[in-house]
Amino acid sequence: MENLEKALTEVKAGKISRNKAEQIYGVPRKTLNRHLQGLVAKPGQLGRFSSVLGVDFERVLVQHVVAMQQRMFGMTTVEIRKLAFDVAETMKISHPFKNQTAGKEWLHSFLNRHPQLSIRMPEPTSINRAVGFNKPSVDRFFEAYKAELEKKTFDASKIYNMDESGLTVVHRPGKVIAKRGQKKVGKIVSGEKGQTVTVICSFSASGNYIPPALIFKRKRMTNRLLHGTPSGTVGYCSENGWTNNEVFLKWLEHFTKFAKPTKDEPVILILDGHGSHKTLAAIDFARDHGIVMISLPPHTTHELQPLDLTFYGALKAHYNSECDKWMVNHPGQRISPYDLGELFGKAFVRTATVEKAISGFQSPGIWPFDPDRITPERYAAADVTEEPPPSSTTTSLQVKSHNILDKFPLHIFAL
Repeated sequence: MENLEKALTEVKAGKISRNKAEQIYGVPRKTLNRHLQGLVAKPGQLGRFSSVLGVDFERVLVQHVVAMQQRMFGMTTVEIRKLAFDVAETMKISHPFKNQTAGKEWLHSFLNRHPQLSIRMPEPTSINRAVGFNKPSVDRFFEAYKAELEKKTFDASKIYNMDESGLTVVHRPGKVIAKRGQKKVGKIVSGEKGQTVTVICSFSASGNYIPPALIFKRKRMTNRLLHGTPSGTVGYCSENGWTNNEVFLKWLEHFTKFAKPTKDEPVILILDGHGSHKTLAAIDFARDHGIVMISLPPHTTHELQPLDLTFYGALKAHYNSECDKWMVNHPGQRISPYDLGELFGKAFVRTATVEKAISGFQSPGIWPFDPDRITPERYAAADVTEEPPPSSTTTSLQVKSHNILDKFPLHIFAL
């Protein structure tokens, strides 16, 4: 409103043009024209459709949109526009909507009136993750973790996280500038499918990184595969290029060499519940060498795993960037597993910062210990997995201050 009033004042005084007012104040020229021509019933009112549904309804609609998004059932722009039309029709409210949906201009005006909302591209999240990340499971993890913290004097340098991820010689190219209107834009990569190499990384809450490990799909290891990798990097082989019981035991030996745990001064190692992490040999080795392994609950790593939260996304972005540069500098050639180590090494050096490690532990409240950093709304997605009573299979919008919504329960999603 303030920007609109300033724009109108300056345009009327001849200080700036309507185009300039649009650029400076972000007020569309069509809006300025309507106000300047006296086509708005209430001067100074933003949008032609702002009062169609009423302030109280829009307030509840905003709350509903946010609640659905937190439950990972976010409403699309089409669904919100269709809802606005249905409400107006059911309540016999005069409206300018056509084709059984509110127009894009109403949606634009609605979003302008509620800046806490924005159109976002959602990240696909499996229902297993939505179910798994629930408060009881997370509470059990923090209880077990707290019990270990209280047994010894641990500081940030004694708390580690480890995790595996995959890299491939067929990278994902970055964005390019292309001719507008061209339907397909391509960029050369090494092939359609490529061999995947598993990377094992680990860092502490103080920012100390254990040299990484690479697992190749082959029978025998050669040092040529580690050319260009960070100092101390080790390489392993497995039948499928993934972690197995033998590889994880070897990695524990590698971890011990650099973390230097002892029975008198143990370290905590937080990791996921992969089967190779739970073998008797791994548990015995950890106990004998002062490694306290704490497993994250199933399907919670996207919210609790420090490496997932701050490190691996950036690592893969830098790796793809290094692959892009390699393809430009080696036209007509393919990236092979013998090149991957050097490309990974450059990406790792760019990614492995102290800040990322500290932030990875701080974000979920692992260190400093603070379970309350996970706010209640982050568990909202798990709520929709509970079977509702037979008489209530939908969610409804209701507001006590507005009897229209009391008469019109808005059934949006069957949860």
